[in-house]
Amino acid sequence: MKMCGIIFSEMYSDELNAFTHDRNMAAIPYGGRYRLVDFALSNMVNSGITSVGVLAKQHYHSLMTHLGNTQEWDLNRKNGGLQILPPYASESLNQANRGKLDELRNALDFLREDASPYVVMADAHVICNMDFRPVVESHINSGCDITVVATQSKMSNSNTYKSVIQVDGNMRVTSYALDHVPQPGDYCGMSIMVMDRQVLIDTVSEFTARGVYFLERDFIQSRFNTGDLSINIYPFTDPVLRVNDIESYFSSNMALLDEGISNALFRPDRPIYTRVNDEVPSHYGMDCNISGCIIADGCILDGNAEHSVIGRGVRIAKGATVKNCIIMQGSVIGEGASLENVIVDKWATITAGSQLKGLETAPVIIRKGVTV
Repeated sequence: MKMCGIIFSEMYSDELNAFTHDRNMAAIPYGGRYRLVDFALSNMVNSGITSVGVLAKQHYHSLMTHLGNTQEWDLNRKNGGLQILPPYASESLNQANRGKLDELRNALDFLREDASPYVVMADAHVICNMDFRPVVESHINSGCDITVVATQSKMSNSNTYKSVIQVDGNMRVTSYALDHVPQPGDYCGMSIMVMDRQVLIDTVSEFTARGVYFLERDFIQSRFNTGDLSINIYPFTDPVLRVNDIESYFSSNMALLDEGISNALFRPDRPIYTRVNDEVPSHYGMDCNISGCIIADGCILDGNAEHSVIGRGVRIAKGATVKNCIIMQGSVIGEGASLENVIVDKWATITAGSQLKGLETAPVIIRKGVTV
C-alpha cells in the first residue's frame, strides 16, 4: 500500500526552553548519537514510505543540518524523498503556535502533489519503533475517518496526556478527551495518526479557511462529539517514550540503559538511522572507570562515568566523575569535576573541580556552549 508521511517537528512547551531556544524539538539530541526526529523518520522509511514532509516553523537550522541530503534514510531521490516544509511568509509567521491544522496548511502543496492515498502523521517527540503498514491496513479495514495509534494505560497515574480515549468491548471509541489523566484501561494517544490524503486536504482547507487551527480539539474531538467523525484505535504494545518536559527528557534517556527497552527500540530488522559523522572510536584511558553507560564515538575518557549517556566527542578528564548524567556532543568535563543528575548540552565546558548535583526529577541543566 502506498502512503506518504508528515512529521511535526515542533512541540510548543516552555518546559523545554533550555533546549529549544536555538533548535526545534525534532533536533534535540537523544541517546548519545541520535536526534528525536530520527525515530519518526526511520519508522516511516522502514515502513516503505519514500515521500516525507517535515513541518518546521522556527529554529530549524539544526534540523536541516542534521538531515543534510537525507542519504542516511535513503530519501535523496528524484521522486518523493524528504522535504522541509517551512511556513509561508504571512501574518501568522511570528505568532504563537496556532495548532496542527495551521501547520498542515503549509503542507497542502506537498499533499496535493503526492499520489499516495494515505497519510501517516507523527510527532517527533514520541520515541518508539513501529511498522506503520499494519496501522494503515487497520485504517483501511475499519472504514473510519481517522486512525489513532494509542497505548493502553495499565495502572493509575497522575500524568496528563494530550488525548485519552475510551472504548467499549468491541474496541469502538466511546470517548475522546484532551489533556486528561487516564484511568486503567483507557488508551493514551501517541500523536500518530492515519487519514486518507484527500480527506486531510479537504479538512485542512475547510478549517483553516474558517480560522480554525487545532487538529485534536477543533476537528477530532469536536466532530466526534457531534457524531460526524469516526475514530479507529490501533493499540500499540511495545515500549513508548515521550519527551514533554525536562523530567521526561531525562528519564527517557536513562530508560535506554535498560536492556529490554533498548532492544525494543533498536531492532536489527528495523534500524533507527541517523546522521553519520565518521568519528574515530572512543578512547578509554588507563585510569578510567566506565560502567552502565551508553558511549558514542569520538570520546576521550580518562575519568569515571556511571549510568550515563555520553554523546559524540565528549572529553572526561582524569579524576572527573559523571553519574546519572546526559553529556551531549563535544562537551568537556574538567579534571576533578563531579556531576550527578546533570544534563550538559552540546559544546559546554565544566571547569576543573566543579561540583554539580541535581535530582532525577529536576536535573541541573548546562546550556549549549556555556562554560561553568
